Amino acid sequence: MTEGDEVAVLGVRVRLGAGATVDDVRALKTWLEREEPLAELVSGRHLTIEEQAGTDGADGRMGPDIELVLRVLGHVVTIAALTEYTARAVKTWTNNRRRLQRGDPDPQIRPLDPGRE
Repeated sequence: MTEGDEVAVLGVRVRLGAGATVDDVRALKTWLEREEPLAELVSGRHLTIEEQAGTDGADGRMGPDIELVLRVLGHVVTIAALTEYTARAVKTWTNNRRRLQRGDPDPQIRPLDPGRE
């Protein structure tokens, strides 16, 4: 690889729906950082979980324009496995949130688009 060559960034993106708040995004980030096996990947410095401004928000969209991006650092997990781990953790967090608060965040989980990262 020569200088200037792009390296594909592998990972997944989590965006909460219109019923979510900025506090929800931050609470979900904390949840994901503690949820096994994601916590093992984070502690081993094989995964980062970051908040960033949404990249594909539609006009008139309600809710926070913040998404969570989980980036794989190295070749320690497949995107399919990361997506499965993330989806399971987000589902558990969403179910817990529903018991405590009204509103339904309707999360969306998608692989990152390496051409846009």
